[in-house]
Parts: sequence; structure tokens; C-alpha cells
Amino acid sequence: MRFWWRVCVAITATICFSVAIWAQEAPGTVEEYRVGIGDVIKVGVFQQEEISGEFTVEPSGTITFPLLGVVEVSGMPTAEIAAVLESLLEKDFYVDIQVKVEVVKYASQPVTLLGEVQNPGTYYLKGRTSLTELLAMAGGIKSTAGPVLELRRTPRGEGSEDQLVMTLSTAKILTGEEGQDVVLVAGDVVSVSAKQIYFITGEVARPGQYEISSGMTLVQAISQAGGVGKFASQVVELHRDTGGEKGILSFDLSRIRKGRATDPAILSGDTIIVKRRFF
Repeated sequence: MRFWWRVCVAITATICFSVAIWAQEAPGTVEEYRVGIGDVIKVGVFQQEEISGEFTVEPSGTITFPLLGVVEVSGMPTAEIAAVLESLLEKDFYVDIQVKVEVVKYASQPVTLLGEVQNPGTYYLKGRTSLTELLAMAGGIKSTAGPVLELRRTPRGEGSEDQLVMTLSTAKILTGEEGQDVVLVAGDVVSVSAKQIYFITGEVARPGQYEISSGMTLVQAISQAGGVGKFASQVVELHRDTGGEKGILSFDLSRIRKGRATDPAILSGDTIIVKRRFF
């Protein structure tokens, strides 16, 4: 498997990553799950019930096994652990022993899922898991989800502290166009944004609640509501909650249209009031 990240660093002091991630595997191959710290494995030894049982992988990456004591298992697939245990048991205790190992509790490769999904929380990878599969495990994306899903990943290796960020379209994820080839790794944080909503009332064709599109401005928001009525004032109010404090801003639409004033951006939670003009 290989991952390719394209990182775009912004000119500003804040580093902004625009990342594309993809994974490629040879046809018909699936990477084996490697046991890690916190996982619980079940070891079955044929006709030797007294040494069979479940064992938790300790912070040292080991299990304590009957007759053998401490055995290193972290980072190994279950088949390799079985082979190691067979070799050690046959060395001093048994002849032609048969060992089977399986993971009964996955706890070493957490990923975090936040935001507008049915069941947000921490999930544990059980092998190769795509972003689409993780969302399915969480019950899917809610209807209240916004346009963007964000995946944050901290690169492994010395000196790698900055997070890499990938953004995907929730609409394309729902249609299967994106997400299937994004393979998750331990430590990933996936956030599904909520819809950004504004409200508009007064002298407009269709007052109500609307979703904010990327980069939406005041004039665009009014247009989305069908435009102003013939009795509307050109001066509109924008009610905005900033840091818990409510404020009222006034804008002259005629000046904005003539390029004499800035067309302000609309933020989530804004309320636009278009009043009737006085004659």
C-alpha cells in the first residue's frame, strides 16, 4: 500500500494543507491486521486446553503465556504469532503442537469520527478500512451534514508535528464518487461538518431558512430568497451573534450593487431583515 499526500502551503503565517490521499494495492491482496497494544487475542492450542485462553497485549507489546512467560507479539499478524508460539512450545514442552490465534477485541488502532454522523465516537480499525466503510459502521451521514468532510492525519516519523488535512465533498461520498479509496490509519480524525444556515425575513419573495453556499455574500443570500419586493428598503439589517454578543449591521444594497460598498459574507446563524421602505 502507498499513500500520496499533496500539500499546499499558504502564504500566510498559518499553514494550510490541501491534501489528496489515495491508496493502491495489488489486485486481490488485503493487508493483514497486525496486533497492537490493548488488543485481546484468543489462543487455542489443540488438545491443550490448560494453556489456551485470551490474552491482552500489554503496553510492552507482549503477552504472558503459560509455560513460556513473556512473549513479544506487537506488530505481528495472528498467523505469525501462532507460528512463534508453536516454535517456542515445541522447543521445550511439546511435539507437533497446533496453535490458532485470533483477535477477539480490537483496541490498538483508534480513529475518531465527529460531527454529523449517526453514531460519532471512537472506532478501532480491524484491518484495511476505507473512509466509506467507517461511515457505514457509524450508521451513515446525517441529513443535517454540510458540504464538507475533513480528515486530519498526523504524519508518523521524527519531526512530523503538523497535521495533514484532506477535504472531501459529502455529496460525492454519498454517491460513491469519493471515500472508497481513502484508507484510514490509526490516529485519523474525521469530521463531518454541519449545514451552515442563515435566516431571511421581511420584504423578500421567499422568507425563511436557507443553506449557505461557499463564499456566499449578502446580495447572493437575498437573491436565493427570490430577491427583494417592490416596497423593500435598500438598507437592510444583518443580525449577527459574535462571541455571545448580538449585533446589528446595516448595509445599503444600492451602494453594494454600484460597487461603492463591500458585499459582506454571510455567516452561519445570520438573520437578514429586509424592511419596507417609507414613502
